[in-house]
Amino acid sequence: MKNASNVADLVGRAATLDKLCESLTAGGAGAIILGRAGVGKTAFLRAAADRLQADFHIVYLRGSAISAQTPYGALSVLISELPESVADNPLRLLQELSRSLAAKARGLRVLLAVDNADRLDRSTCMVLSQLLRRGSIAVLAAASLRWEAGDELLDLWSEGLLERLELEALSERQTRDLMQQMLGGTVSSLAAGTMWREGEGSPRYIRLMTGQQVLSGTLMNRGGVWVRTAPFIPTGDISEVVDTVLDRLDARERRFVEILALCAGMPMATALGLVPSSVIDLLEEQQVIEVGGRGPRVALAAGTGASIIAESMAPGRKRHLWEEVSSLMDPAAMEPAELVSYVSWTMACGELPAPDDARRAAYEANNNADGRSALRFARAVPSDVRGQELVLEELRALYALGDLEEAVRVFQGIEQRLDPARRSSYVPLLLLHARALSRLPGAGDPAPVLAAIEATRPEAGDTADHVAAAALVKASLAADRGNPGGVHPELAQLAADRRLSPSTRIQVRVLQANTLALSGQLHEALEIVEGLGAPLKYPVTARSSEEVCTRIFDTYLLAGELERAAEFVRAFDEAGIRPSYHGSAGELAQALLAVWKGQRAAAAEALAGGVGQLAVHDPRDMMPLARTLTAWIHRQQGQNSAEAGEPAESHRPNFLPDSFRRFQISYFSILAGDLERETCCRLLRTEAIQSEGEGNTAYALHFLAAALRFGDREAAAAILRLHRDTHGRFGTLLREYAAGLLQADPDRLTAAARGLGGLGQHQLCLAAARTAAELLSAGTAEEDRRLARTARDLANSSLRRMEHAGGQRETLAELSEFEADLAHRAVTMATTSQIARELNLSPRTIEWHLGKIFAKLHVSGRAELAEVLA
Repeated sequence: MKNASNVADLVGRAATLDKLCESLTAGGAGAIILGRAGVGKTAFLRAAADRLQADFHIVYLRGSAISAQTPYGALSVLISELPESVADNPLRLLQELSRSLAAKARGLRVLLAVDNADRLDRSTCMVLSQLLRRGSIAVLAAASLRWEAGDELLDLWSEGLLERLELEALSERQTRDLMQQMLGGTVSSLAAGTMWREGEGSPRYIRLMTGQQVLSGTLMNRGGVWVRTAPFIPTGDISEVVDTVLDRLDARERRFVEILALCAGMPMATALGLVPSSVIDLLEEQQVIEVGGRGPRVALAAGTGASIIAESMAPGRKRHLWEEVSSLMDPAAMEPAELVSYVSWTMACGELPAPDDARRAAYEANNNADGRSALRFARAVPSDVRGQELVLEELRALYALGDLEEAVRVFQGIEQRLDPARRSSYVPLLLLHARALSRLPGAGDPAPVLAAIEATRPEAGDTADHVAAAALVKASLAADRGNPGGVHPELAQLAADRRLSPSTRIQVRVLQANTLALSGQLHEALEIVEGLGAPLKYPVTARSSEEVCTRIFDTYLLAGELERAAEFVRAFDEAGIRPSYHGSAGELAQALLAVWKGQRAAAAEALAGGVGQLAVHDPRDMMPLARTLTAWIHRQQGQNSAEAGEPAESHRPNFLPDSFRRFQISYFSILAGDLERETCCRLLRTEAIQSEGEGNTAYALHFLAAALRFGDREAAAAILRLHRDTHGRFGTLLREYAAGLLQADPDRLTAAARGLGGLGQHQLCLAAARTAAELLSAGTAEEDRRLARTARDLANSSLRRMEHAGGQRETLAELSEFEADLAHRAVTMATTSQIARELNLSPRTIEWHLGKIFAKLHVSGRAELAEVLA
């Protein structure tokens, strides 16, 4: 593992650091760097100072609780070098200090790098303010986000003399970058996401916890990828850091902070029963706790490391505190996160929660996609008193964890005791059981289970959401069996039912779009998906977001809209959130998208993390698809079946895969096989005929499109016949491509290539453009030559997007050191002669090397080279 203290490459701070240093070297007065505890203020301050060493004389100062009690306390080291009694005369002190700093600087500007500036005494702040106003120094001051207003240094910011920089907590994406920097290898999304939540985006906590998880084995290297093997445990150095923070508090304050860590928060009324209001005021002032929300409520401040404090506490201490406060706690008045934490605390003390508290805690854990905690809460209640509602939460947890066999066993154990009149639990229980049966080979037929819901329906009928839930399950089972025609007929009506909750309505709309796309109605499907609004604002819980986001992503793939799928993924990725894709975190969705685009390097990178994590955490049985994609990548790299590993068919699924997964495994298995062109095209056409016969028009379209890439004329004719059942841009462009191939029409082929490239269908764009260029290769007319250049440009563009999807760094890695330097000069200098003079080579030699670079990077000139290196 790399040195965890290295600050040379601050993750997520590079642009801010560059801007700050440029401002200072250009004459700026400096900045105040604000942020919560652990966000990396000190590391950022030192990185800036290190960067500026050549231009400044750096003087480090540090505020502290002790130095703040003495006038000029933080300046004591500097003042000790001045004449005696100078501190008695503020004006003389300024003069002498300014003279001393200037003498030591020897002509350089003086930069005071001040850490913990919010702990400086007022006299020190006044001196620094006056020196800065006189132009004697520049200042970089790192301070707490809640620096008290009215301070001398803070006034400099409000007057515009100092910049204000606020360092945010790291996003999930940046957390992964930091872990990979430390570990020197790929980190899975699941591992990074867990670390992001546990470390609260604090670089300090993330650094400490990453090293500790490696030592404890909860973070392991599997096949070159660091994966999470179990829930992370905060021990070792990280708990020592927390103890250091707690040691600053007196006994009464520490006790209150520990209680808040164990129960995640409480109403103000409860807090005042534990400590006086003066303690709450003091801890809030020190930014240890936060007060707000409804009630109001008291909780530990962000960045305090609440979960770390709780997990680091000795069992005996937890038990002692629980005995002290449990009589004061009212679970019925707790917020969801508070209830989950309190029930966990209760169970950690060896106590059993009340059945209703366990049920509510399990419900909240399930909604937050925390199946392990939900299962633990549900099973804390003895089975003989475990009611119908609690069993529902147990089944939800088991289904989320992928333990479908156990879910079926649990349902069968309570089936005879179920009360159909309690519809709020009876209906969801049967629907979950039907889903489990549909996935488990030989487990049984879900149809009688669904029929039981209708058979027991009360005379007054079920609620709108219960009716919709049943319709959703029926429709999803039909769609997942590859039978879009069997989708529940009420689905379209349900989509417009305003009585449904927003969460239910979006699930209906998404399933409707998915089945429309499956049947080839691509335009209508996309209209529904695009009408859902911004992805980050979907009205879904963490539990339901997996199915919603998965079906939307799959709908884009079915519709051939790869760029829109990429935008959908980016919308979450840029926010540091990766919705689960069939329980596989984010890598498998990214790998699928890259494979469909033909970007084998990007696909291989995403799959490296995905396959490694799936080996230890695969609740939806996605490994067969991941292995098939891996075989496709090997095939693209020129390896045969033996080199690529086992045939995809040998990766037998544990569960019955849904229709779309079966399609993709079949599709990529054919393309990954060591087959002759004719055999491959025949298999693709055969699959297309079967898919069309089953009503899965979108699958047929994709099978035929793959054969079309090989120039298969029978597939082209089939696409033209199939068009009557398809809509949307993808179907229209494929028809144009097919007609162009059959009619040897380069105009239609070029137009199709351009449109397909816009969809992100780079493989189809490349094939269509190359076919057009071949047809025009013997042409002599100016119009033919111009169209041929366009076709070649489209082919080169698609190749660049396929082979250089990783950005400038990955692109330049394909060139030698000399070629990379020459490529950079070619896009920044005006003429070949100028480059030749600087490199002491002939212009002809330069042109020869540029030709090699253009061929490697699939560009036709400097303009396209600049595009690649942008």
